[in-house]
Amino acid sequence: MEIWKQLSPASIRLDIPARDKAEVFATLIQGLVESGKVDPELPVLEEVLRREAVLSTGVGNGVALPHARLGDFTGFALAFGRPQAPVDVGAVDACPADLFFLLIADRRDPSTIVRVLGRLARLCDSEDTRTVLRAVQTPEQVIELFRSVESGPADGDAG
Repeated sequence: MEIWKQLSPASIRLDIPARDKAEVFATLIQGLVESGKVDPELPVLEEVLRREAVLSTGVGNGVALPHARLGDFTGFALAFGRPQAPVDVGAVDACPADLFFLLIADRRDPSTIVRVLGRLARLCDSEDTRTVLRAVQTPEQVIELFRSVESGPADGDAG
């Protein structure tokens, strides 16, 4: 499962003018709706916030992996966002997040969300990858970064 194939320019939002994580989530969900990957009638934001209330999805190093599983959704959808300023997410390292990957998946298929979240965590464990994600200027550059990293000799190498 390649992350770069799951992203589209419409599902990538850079320089989000958000003051808190709920605003970041809403912006990313809007991108998924506009890209046709998520039905606007689904309670996506509510489910993401419900999941976030259980345990923060801030995994550290400025990365957050908010996600939700929905009963009326098939497959999975992925969005990437970068707010203009880091946002407090209650991360494990107490640092605010500035790199957000929002994942929506089918409630009936728990293995997909676990696999995708694991892959994202491994890819974002690379300081080089995080540095490039913080510097890219276009959605296409985000996709190209992941295409390059995922086709390289080892996951996580951005060079």
